[in-house]
Amino acid sequence: MEVNMILKNYIFKNKKILVAQEKERIDWVSLIKPTEEEIKYITSKYFLPRDIIRESSNLNTASHINYITNLKQQQITEILLLCAGEGTFGKNNVTTGYPLLILLVDSTIITVTDIILPFIAPPKKLGEVNNNKEELAIHLISSVYEEFKKQLLKIESEIIGIERNIHKLQTNSAGLDRLAACQKSIVFLESALESNEKTFQYILEHCEKLFLNNAKYKDKQYQLRIQRLQTLKLAKTLTTLISQLSDMFSNIISYQLNIIMKILTELSIIITIPTIIVGLWGVNTKVPFQSSMPGFFIVSIITVIATLTCYIVLKHIKYL
Repeated sequence: MEVNMILKNYIFKNKKILVAQEKERIDWVSLIKPTEEEIKYITSKYFLPRDIIRESSNLNTASHINYITNLKQQQITEILLLCAGEGTFGKNNVTTGYPLLILLVDSTIITVTDIILPFIAPPKKLGEVNNNKEELAIHLISSVYEEFKKQLLKIESEIIGIERNIHKLQTNSAGLDRLAACQKSIVFLESALESNEKTFQYILEHCEKLFLNNAKYKDKQYQLRIQRLQTLKLAKTLTTLISQLSDMFSNIISYQLNIIMKILTELSIIITIPTIIVGLWGVNTKVPFQSSMPGFFIVSIITVIATLTCYIVLKHIKYL
């Protein structure tokens, strides 16, 4: 995406997320592909290190959770998770992991991403929140795994489509590109899920410290565990499916190569008969029919009969 998105400020009001008006208290700051000016503004306003914001644009970063103290001696919770998003890798469109940075600063939550995530923009898709940043943070974490599941299901549908038309893959470069894109996407998503594991486990184990000890959040904990298990199981299943599909494709290619080699071998055997006969009658010694006018036709007839006999014998023993 080439166009930079502007900084958005939101408030929680009547269990809804609304755009904050001027001078209203800001509950949520959303940054999507922030510019240097936006980074400077946010870091100055909330006394944050700029490197924290820039980390959201680093595709090689790993998922983590940290506690830091800003210049106002406020404790800030930094949660960085990798979220599934579509991008380009070489010539193929693939799904990979993009960083989602969540900062809990005093009574404000700040989110930073380098792409438009469907569960952040537009924010009305997030549903209801009970006027606090903790519930929004949990909702965002839950949405990360929902997005993983959604992208994995899309890949599953793509794999099923490829499998139905696998007999056309050897003559269809587009089909091969789709197979390669699915393989890359699964590798990237598995890597992102693996990177999220330690952070996610920490969030589940320290949910009370992060999001207060509330019965409602305990229910969210259970939902998060179920989402995680479903996503990991789906990723593992797709890895097995794509591996089997690749093996199937390799077997089809090997089978077709064997058929081609068999046909070439059969042709070689059949062509060998006239080659031998013509070679014998072409030596520089006296041979039968050398001085006979119809000799050429006699040798030709013998060659045709011998070749047909060879073909019939091979056909009879089901070699052809």
